[in-house]
Amino acid sequence: MPYYLLSAETTFSAAHVLPGVERCDRLHGHNWRVRLTVRVEEARLTEGGMGVDFRVIEDVTRTAVADFDHGYLNELEPFREQPPTAERIAQVVSVRAADRLAEAAPRVRVEQVEVWEVPHYRVVYRPG
Repeated sequence: MPYYLLSAETTFSAAHVLPGVERCDRLHGHNWRVRLTVRVEEARLTEGGMGVDFRVIEDVTRTAVADFDHGYLNELEPFREQPPTAERIAQVVSVRAADRLAEAAPRVRVEQVEVWEVPHYRVVYRPG
């Protein structure tokens, strides 16, 4: 079945520590970049031919990372049990975005979340 992928991005600045990882086991920060990609089946487009307004995706993405911005990630609830790696950040964003999209845009679902620590290091998370 044909489908569309729609994406929006946001950024945030935050510090973290990754215990046991050389150089990353000291307090340091990044200007993170996050891209949320959603999927909508062609049959689920609106009468106007739209899956979801890009501004909705953008708002969901920004809201998913709002508490990360200018924070120390290790102290935040999602990372108290597991360190805030790029992989974990992507997974947390995916869960938060899915919850928000269920209300704001129920015809779409999270396809993937991409997180960049720096411009040349990226992780892609695809929920199962």
